[in-house]
Amino acid sequence: MSESDSSKGTTNDPDLGRRNFLRHSAVSLGATVQAFVKHRDAPTIDETQKPIVPEKTGWLRPPGAVDEDLFRERCTQCGDCIDACPHDAIEQLAVHETPGIFPGETPCQLCDGFPCIEACETDALVPITNLYEVRMGIAKVSQKNCTAGNGCNACVPKCPTGAIAMDFSAFIVAVDESLCVGCGVCQYICGTVNDRSAIRVVPRAMSSI
Repeated sequence: MSESDSSKGTTNDPDLGRRNFLRHSAVSLGATVQAFVKHRDAPTIDETQKPIVPEKTGWLRPPGAVDEDLFRERCTQCGDCIDACPHDAIEQLAVHETPGIFPGETPCQLCDGFPCIEACETDALVPITNLYEVRMGIAKVSQKNCTAGNGCNACVPKCPTGAIAMDFSAFIVAVDESLCVGCGVCQYICGTVNDRSAIRVVPRAMSSI
């Protein structure tokens, strides 16, 4: 028999073909079983153990907000004040799901008529007659970080209530807390013209701490 005939006979051997098929099938089945066991025994994801994204700090309540405890009691997390804000300054806090303002990101513009207050139907935000009745917080200036000594006073002309003034005798920025309503415009402006803001608006409840 020629070499080519012998090769053909070996290739076409039915018993050899069946043995190869069975061997490959066994290997494939074994791999499938291993994969199944691996996934079956893998630890399940516990939703309660997922890492919690920390809540951003430095937020303020919208204009007209009642005291915090009463606010949390009255607020229904409806989001009406968020939708009513024409400047998108109010957002839903991640943890409490209640409305808040981050002055360093988008300060309150103290809109005419305060549409956010008008939208609130639960008295979590109560009506006020003018912007000087707003009591969101008080601006605090870090004189260490303030660049007023270098001539910066960008925050002064932007303050809607005239609460910030430049003391040219000492070259520092001073805040009149009786006029400050905590809108955060000064904090935002300071952060845009400097590497970081030297002004931080704190809630009035924390201003004396």
